[in-house]
Amino acid sequence: MTCDDKKPLVHALADGELDVVHAREIEAHIASCANCAESYAEIMSLKQRLATAGLRLQAPAGLAERILQALPPPEAVEEPVRRPVRVRQAWWRAPANAWRLRLQGALAGGAGAFALAACLAFFVMRADTGNEIARSLVDGHLRSLAGQHLFDVQSTDQHTVKPWFAGKLDVTPPVPDLALKGFTLVGGRVDYVEGRAAAVVVYRRRTHVINLFVWPGTDPAPPSIELSGYMLRHWTKDGLTFWAVSDIAGSELGEFAEAYRAAT
Repeated sequence: MTCDDKKPLVHALADGELDVVHAREIEAHIASCANCAESYAEIMSLKQRLATAGLRLQAPAGLAERILQALPPPEAVEEPVRRPVRVRQAWWRAPANAWRLRLQGALAGGAGAFALAACLAFFVMRADTGNEIARSLVDGHLRSLAGQHLFDVQSTDQHTVKPWFAGKLDVTPPVPDLALKGFTLVGGRVDYVEGRAAAVVVYRRRTHVINLFVWPGTDPAPPSIELSGYMLRHWTKDGLTFWAVSDIAGSELGEFAEAYRAAT
């Protein structure tokens, strides 16, 4: 792997996102590479400057009250019907009135704008159902770059890569040739995402790797996610789930997804 391939892992090391094995590998590379050592030092210096207490943004006075005033007026909230545990209603689906009362209670208890922000942030994070799987996919992408398991079969020929998957998994993914679109097929492998086996078709965009994970099913998730500097595109087709992961720009990964779907 070149330094360009390792640069994303230098950032991941600085953010504490690598496991012990890969962290030691990148630390050893930094010790022998002046350019990567300089990049790592700059990242850590920037993190220290950003941690300065004076840079924290304080919520302006009265923010919580202005938010409460913008919410719908409170109405009588009926006592919820007791249900068996197995059909318990999710709290994040509570009606707007109940939300307003909960926020008022938090503010009255002295939590202030912080509690309000935390409540709203948790609600937004819970609504993004793709975050957990996205983290696993980014981990798999990084493992393929840091280790020696980018390919089980290495070839630019779709008629070599596609048959290789036959019989190894419950799915044989489409393997279109997208070279004319600027995405070069370079191989494939079998990987595991949250305990499930997945076919991975590997493409390159210049020096950047695109890992396309494919498995049976139609898992719901947002079509686009950005996580730790990596872009992910998700779609389903013909009973299969597709996740493309790379560090290229989101617009380019979108072009890849469109080209792949059009070719299949």
